[in-house]
Order: sequence, then C-alpha cells, then structure tokens
Amino acid sequence: MPDKKAWLLDQPLELVPFSKWQKTVDLMTTLFQAPAGFIVQHTHQGYQTTIASQQDENPYGPGVVIEPDENIFCRKIVQTGQELYVQKATEEHEWQTNPEVSNDGFNSYLGVPIHWPNGDPFGTICVMDFKVTNYDDSYMELIRQFRDIVQADLLLLDHFDQFRELAMTDELTRLYNRRGFETVAQQRIQLAKRNDARLALVYMDMNGLKSINDQLGHHLGDKALTYVAESLRQHFRSSDVLARIGGDEFLLLAETDNLNALNDSCDKVDQALKQYFSEHPIITTGVSFGVLQIDDMHLPLAHWINQADEKMYRHKASRSA
Repeated sequence: MPDKKAWLLDQPLELVPFSKWQKTVDLMTTLFQAPAGFIVQHTHQGYQTTIASQQDENPYGPGVVIEPDENIFCRKIVQTGQELYVQKATEEHEWQTNPEVSNDGFNSYLGVPIHWPNGDPFGTICVMDFKVTNYDDSYMELIRQFRDIVQADLLLLDHFDQFRELAMTDELTRLYNRRGFETVAQQRIQLAKRNDARLALVYMDMNGLKSINDQLGHHLGDKALTYVAESLRQHFRSSDVLARIGGDEFLLLAETDNLNALNDSCDKVDQALKQYFSEHPIITTGVSFGVLQIDDMHLPLAHWINQADEKMYRHKASRSA
C-alpha cells in the first residue's frame, strides 16, 4: 500500500486514478447542485484536499492542507467513523469555530468516510453548500455510491502493490530480488544525482552453501540464507537497498562514502554466520564481499555490479589461498 503517513498526492503512484476521481467529484457536485465537492485525505499532518470540484466558487483547490486540530467537518467524520450531514451550520454552536463556516461561508455539509482496504481511515468524500439544504435518502445513497468507487480503487491499488511486491521480492529472505533491486537502485541513483549524494555498492557471496545443503540438508541451507538476510538487516541501515540476487549472492546499495563502515558491517555478517554454524565444524562458511564507491553515476548500474562482483571474487580467493 501507499505510505498512509504521507499525502497520496506526493507519492509516485501512477496507478492512482486521479482523473477518474476528478470526474467522480465533478459529477457528484453537479447532481447535488453544490458549489464544492471534495475527496479529502487525513494523515497526522492534517487534512489535505486530494480532489476538488472545478467550480469558480469553490475556495479550495487540490493540495490545500488544513491543520489537524482545526474544527472542520471532515475531522469529525475521521474521529467518529460516521457519516455527517449538517443542514444549517450557522445555527449550530458546534460549528461556530469552523473556518469553513466562519471564513468561507459554507452552511451545509454532507460527507461520508473513506477507508483504506485494511479499515484504517483514509478521509472523506463530501459536498458543501453556501445555502441551507434538505437532502433526502436518495442523496445519501448517491454519495455512498461515489465513496464506494473510491474505496474500490484503493483496493485495486492495494492488490497491485501486493503483486508488485511479490514480483520484486525474494520469497525466502523477503529481501528484494534482482528485478526489485535494479528497479529501486535506479530510483536511488536518480535521487543521488539530484542531491549530489555518494553511493556505494556491496556484492556479497555466502560461502559453503553447497556443503550445508549436501551434508546438513536443504532446510538448513535455507535457514542459513535467511540468517544472512537477517544479519544484513541488523548490521546495515533500513534505508539501504538489500537484495538476494541469486542462490547465495546478495547486493546492497547504500548512500555513503564511508567504505570502512561498510567493510566493518560485512565483517560482522561474516562473523555472525560463522558463529551460527560453529557447532558444525565440518562446515566452512562465512561471507565473501566486494565493496566499492560508485564514482560515476552516468555509467550503467550493471558496470558497477560487475566491478563489485570482481572485488568479491578477489576477496574469496585471498581467503582460500
């Protein structure tokens, strides 16, 4: 799923049907003969207008954020999880401090909650009017139908995200696979170019996997690979891109120019794996690794992967000499 703590508008989600949602909100306000309609997202940062109907009299456009503690209609829906219909806000004491009423002149509000697929609140879909309204049950059902359209799209987005994760993730270790690594690494490279950041690459190979599989069984070989993945997560930063790209091969991309720290972390993974199999003296294991700085980000990623791979093999050869 998208990051629910961030604004949907700020996330690179090409599958979010913003144009469809725009048509939905515009149609909704036309049918309600209302001057303003919205899809509003809630996060800890407040309430953001994700979609705004396109009438001249609508004072709010997409991207407008209202602070989380403001006494607005959408806030009450998110807090209660209930639908809200206010016919004449100017005569209700509760809404006298609502800036949508006191500043913008809105008098009527009808909104229903929108939820993420797991049930967490996404926000609201609503219509607002400057005049007093008297919507009957058919209008309530209509706005619920529009809400269901948005929730169905969020569910499809969730399914796509799950399928993409399966396609980009190694099933055993839950690290990225090669496809996932290359996809995310290219994004990090573009970001590093814009921010003038330094990137480093680690190519790591687990030693002794064949001996473990042959002498102790494939189930322990799988456990060893899982243990390497856990050690990588433990000794490297959560922001580093970690991947298992082959049977016993791992890649790591980090934003750093401190190669000594990367080498130290690799040594810790090596020692942890050796300790893990210390009760099996017939097994010689550990990891071999190659660490390098990416000096020219205009060269293809494959070039640097090959360079790190060669460094890893030199490291492996030095240990067996």
